[in-house]
Amino acid sequence: ANNNNGCEKSNDSNAHYFEFDNTLTSVQIAKYPGDGQAGYPRHCDRGATCVNEPSYHHHKQQSSSIEKNPPAAERLLTFVYYMTPSEWDAELDGGALRMYSPIMEQKKDEKNNNDNDNKDYDSHYFDVIPYADRLVVFRSDLMEHQVMPSLRRDRMAITVWLYGRVVCRGLYSGISGGLDNATTSENNSADKNNHGNSSRLPPSLPISKHETPTTATASEESAGDETIFVAIPSYRDGELWPTIRSLVETACHPKRIYVGVVFQVDTNSPEEVHSFTTAEGSGVSLDFLEWSQESNFRSILLDYRHATGPCFARHLCQTLHRDEDFVLQIDSHMRFRPNWDEYLIQQLSQTGCPNKSLLTTYPPGYEPTNEPGPDAETRATILVPWKFAKEDGMLRQKGRLLRPEYRHGTDNDNIPCLLYAGGFNFFRSSLLDVCPYDSKLHGLFFGEEISMAVRLYTHGVDLYAPPQTVCYHLWKRNQFRVRDDDGGSGNARQRENSLGAVRIQLCGTGRGLGTVRSVEQFQKELGVDFKKQILSPGCENASLADEAFVSSTSLGLDVEDKSDATETLTSNDMSSVFKLVGQFLNEY
Repeated sequence: ANNNNGCEKSNDSNAHYFEFDNTLTSVQIAKYPGDGQAGYPRHCDRGATCVNEPSYHHHKQQSSSIEKNPPAAERLLTFVYYMTPSEWDAELDGGALRMYSPIMEQKKDEKNNNDNDNKDYDSHYFDVIPYADRLVVFRSDLMEHQVMPSLRRDRMAITVWLYGRVVCRGLYSGISGGLDNATTSENNSADKNNHGNSSRLPPSLPISKHETPTTATASEESAGDETIFVAIPSYRDGELWPTIRSLVETACHPKRIYVGVVFQVDTNSPEEVHSFTTAEGSGVSLDFLEWSQESNFRSILLDYRHATGPCFARHLCQTLHRDEDFVLQIDSHMRFRPNWDEYLIQQLSQTGCPNKSLLTTYPPGYEPTNEPGPDAETRATILVPWKFAKEDGMLRQKGRLLRPEYRHGTDNDNIPCLLYAGGFNFFRSSLLDVCPYDSKLHGLFFGEEISMAVRLYTHGVDLYAPPQTVCYHLWKRNQFRVRDDDGGSGNARQRENSLGAVRIQLCGTGRGLGTVRSVEQFQKELGVDFKKQILSPGCENASLADEAFVSSTSLGLDVEDKSDATETLTSNDMSSVFKLVGQFLNEY
């Protein structure tokens, strides 16, 4: 087929992504006796013979029918976990998993066609030894393989198959955000003048274009100069200054962006202070931007040994606010889509009461070595309940990816939700007086977000997820960050005290709660019971229909890493899938 949409033969791995259907996950336990004969012949987990990259990538004119009738979910990824005896010997025990590389097979075929060199069909392979506790992962539709005979000891393995499809991201390019191609092209063309080299940036967010009136009132003029304060706690993070650069270079009005950072670093190390607290030390240049660090940047320097978790750091960030009109609270490792500032103000204004509304969600992920580009995810995510953790009884939440054609409403297309993301939320500054961060919740990681969610709800603040992805988050754990239960008995006591305070809030009393709505109402709407730690059936849909979501269930990614909020993964980023299979093996 013709490659009209740029996906079929694209070398960019981000042009395709995996879309999973976990309802079809299957498991097999296999035991091969060590008799020197038992094995399994060469085969493909998708069928008798594997093929090259699946032919899902059709002509662009066929994309509408594909969106309505996507390919059926089939085996997509194979996970083989070995439970063999310890000290398994490759030669004496045998039992290797023989893998036939499709790339080598293609090169062999090309060579045979050129010089009639008829080599053995089975010569292009490599053997994976089934050592105990080894996990092997491969594409079910691409990798042919066979099990070689076990020679002297039983060979046991458990196999998990994930089902889904490989989707061409280009199929959605014309409908992302509900914009027609003409509108998208117009916005992108305009953005090239505002955002430098826009070809390397994610797609621009849609913003309304209003004609400039001939006369304007004072209030209308001031509305056009609205400022945004960006609050960023940063714990020894080399991604902070790239985050600030992304913020500024993608903003429509960079001069109206004011950044406040709480640096948590080793103040005894001049090298670390320079590396983490200065753009120069991080190797980031801000000289080309229409933004002044001298006038638009504020910071607090805190030794990391005195850091007590995100709540106290975010509280300190809020003290740097200087009467800006809006607040954007983010983490220190994020990237942004062009027009984010006008888009967020525009979306907040669509809510029934912007002064008592807040936009929030878990953004999709990115990697520093693979920055979000023109093919980056643009679909919306919404926060939903996931489970109650056994270790602390706190509700865990996850993000679910919505289909691009889903629309909540016309006048207000933001998606109502009840849960709150500490690493991305946007609101009018007046809410700082209504529901500021609790400075006494030291050592608290899991509990921060549900505490803020219930407090905001009881103060009458409505939460919404934006109808498009606004930014991207690095979900990989900071190498310097310790777990919330590390650091000695002092930190453990702080954490337990903070958890106790949140548990009291979730029972309907305690500090920081409002009187507009009750905690009991919050539980009922959310579909959970905090006391009994029970989730009601259907609460994972956040009151939306099943068809609103990309898949019937989310991947169930562990919120301990605040893993990628989306339910799709690029084919070169498998860390979240490893976590899913590891979780499955632990639970079953």
